[in-house]
Amino acid sequence: MVAVALDIETCPLPTSSFSEVQADRYEKELAREQEKNPDQTEEEASQRARTFHPYLGWISCVSVVRGPLGGDHRTPHSWTASTPSEEEALLTEFWAAVEELRDGMARSREDLVWTTFNGKDFDVPYLTARSTHHGVQPTGSGLLNTYPYSHTPHADLPTIWPSSHYSLEEMCAHLGVPSPKDELEGSEVAEAVADGRIDQVEAYCERDAVATFRCLSQVQWALN
Repeated sequence: MVAVALDIETCPLPTSSFSEVQADRYEKELAREQEKNPDQTEEEASQRARTFHPYLGWISCVSVVRGPLGGDHRTPHSWTASTPSEEEALLTEFWAAVEELRDGMARSREDLVWTTFNGKDFDVPYLTARSTHHGVQPTGSGLLNTYPYSHTPHADLPTIWPSSHYSLEEMCAHLGVPSPKDELEGSEVAEAVADGRIDQVEAYCERDAVATFRCLSQVQWALN
């Protein structure tokens, strides 16, 4: 079986670009964020409210890594966008690659499993929402399967032990997988993109994808 791990990084759209409908959604998301985390500053709440909603944010990086389940992975591959205007090209190229992979797997008659960390609730809905916004057709594949009670063809790692609450870093520590975390944190992605440090964001996203791949190898019994 071949496994492909995926991770995305997202950034907030500027509030000055919002339509009336977006502005209304933003106010609701901002209020919800402030209620959940009352200790954060208004700027922090604003950034989170926009970053994590696909109507208010955009995708700056998509990273994937592929390899035989339980074996060595290939070099990660990424698609990046330094500005919102580049997002459509990123998504077009990504889905074209997914379609090419799907066709290649069909020819080789190998089984393919996608794996994410919280991808069924975040990454995939965000990808499809942003793609549809640009008129880009998401490619039919196992990645789009977000049924929460099945681990094939899409294994979302937090659903392996659904009664627990844990981060990717905590799961790595539990399974003896090297931590993907380095000098950059998720909350710093937007600033790094704005500063022109998309290479750091790409490296950060790829580390998470590799860690996700390695974690799946440790819990591959769940796919049976």
